[in-house]
Amino acid sequence: MPIRVRDADRTAGPTAPFLGDVASDAVPALLAAFTRSLGVLHGGGVRAAALLGSLGHPASRIAVPAMPSSPDLCRVAESLLSDPSRSPAEVGADHGVGESVLARRFRAETGWTPLRWRTRHVLGKAAERLGEHGRVARAAADAGYGSPQAFARAFRREWGIAPADAVAGAATASTQIRRAAELGPQCNGYHIVVWVAVGSAVIDVDGVSTTAHAGDVVCLPAGTSAGFRAGADSAVLPLGWLPGGSHVADGVIARIGDDQRAPLLRLAAWAYAAVAPVVGGDPRIALQRMLGLPEPDGILPPVADAAFALLERLSEHPEDSRPLPELARQLGIPSVELRDAVETLTGTTLRTWRARTRMSVARRLLRDGVHASQVAGRVGYADAAAFSRAFRRAHGGPPSQFLAAQSRSPLL
Repeated sequence: MPIRVRDADRTAGPTAPFLGDVASDAVPALLAAFTRSLGVLHGGGVRAAALLGSLGHPASRIAVPAMPSSPDLCRVAESLLSDPSRSPAEVGADHGVGESVLARRFRAETGWTPLRWRTRHVLGKAAERLGEHGRVARAAADAGYGSPQAFARAFRREWGIAPADAVAGAATASTQIRRAAELGPQCNGYHIVVWVAVGSAVIDVDGVSTTAHAGDVVCLPAGTSAGFRAGADSAVLPLGWLPGGSHVADGVIARIGDDQRAPLLRLAAWAYAAVAPVVGGDPRIALQRMLGLPEPDGILPPVADAAFALLERLSEHPEDSRPLPELARQLGIPSVELRDAVETLTGTTLRTWRARTRMSVARRLLRDGVHASQVAGRVGYADAAAFSRAFRRAHGGPPSQFLAAQSRSPLL
């Protein structure tokens, strides 16, 4: 199961491949980490220190980043450190270097932006002092933070551990991946199928709540306001999607025994992490077969194949706003046949499916830190105002309200 760490932690992992045993009590946490690393819940991956801690592997040594290699940029770096109150743009201007050029050169020579380099340098030095005297308050004052609490927050945000866990400059990686999980409520253009692999989860469909337990496979039906909440000791894995026109019951649709856990794990990785089996195929069809569900009938196979391909392309390029007749001409299919096929496969019109799919992509982009004005163009809206109106219709509030709710369930 591939687990992606946060982009900010790209240098925080081990320096070489390693093979280790996973304790049985760490499996639920790793399954939860896999889900979080997909971006389905909150996006952005998990902290490297937390992941390595669950594997019983020591995190990388907290180290002060290297100074830039060129003499002129090294002088800029020294100025950045001498007056932390000044922005990189101000310091760069003093040295005749523009902000964009400064950022590009810092990335090339250090691997970090100027601001991030300074933060890591200050906190790296603080970790060294902690290893010497072990006093958080003193290290916070030396690093220029107004309080030990502010210092601890910055330290944990940068290194993934508390200052007290930094001993002799090394991370103890005691952090474990333990965080409640929540998805939605949201309205999707397909049936979304999830598996409660460990523990339990409360499933909400249009305001009606049911509890699913370990082994249950659950359908979050297309066109409804659906989501789930799972505790810190539970793991809920997405398995894939089914056509919105498929006749699938709401809520729990199957119970999986221990003998089917391995196939479901493979299916989750196949559907959401692009880890395909040697003998390929379509993960959607594999999920339908696993659940004993037939293909939607009433449309010719070539038309169904073309409609599925079209829907997949539109989900990858939600900015494509061409009307159905134009799409049908491109596919060489009569407009009426394509319309009927889309409605059979999705359970709704192309317009409604497209709106739901755009909102699904928009939520993912917002979770990943893309600004709402940029999300608008990437999902096919003329401007930020039009996107905000559509988002409010779909979610009952603007993107800022959605992001505020996400921030209350912080990343690991």
